[in-house]
Amino acid sequence: MAISAKYLDANHAHAEIEYEDGRSTSGNALAIEKMATDLGVTIAGYAPPAPTWAGIRGERDALLKSTDWWAVSDRAMSADETNYRQALRDVPQNFASPADVVWPTKPAA
Repeated sequence: MAISAKYLDANHAHAEIEYEDGRSTSGNALAIEKMATDLGVTIAGYAPPAPTWAGIRGERDALLKSTDWWAVSDRAMSADETNYRQALRDVPQNFASPADVVWPTKPAA
C-alpha cells in the first residue's frame, strides 16, 4: 500500500495522510497539505460517504423537529406546511434506496 492523502470534508478544512504501515495522521488541512507536499503525495478530493437509511431518518427527524412549532395548538398550519411535513414522514417509504432520496421543498414562512 502506498502513502495516500485525502480531504475529510467538503470544505477542505481537514485532511488525512495514510502511511504504508497502516498509521494515519489527520488534522488541519493546511498542515496536512504541507506534509503531503513534503512526501510528494497529492491530496485526493473529498468523497462524501454513501447515504444510509439511518442517516436519512436522522435528517428527516431533524427537519420535522425544526417545523414542530408549526403544529402548536394556537396556530393553524397552512396546507403547504401540512403537505411538507407529511412528505417528510413519507420519505423512507417513497424511495428504494437512500441515494435516491429527494427532499421536499420547505414552504416559505
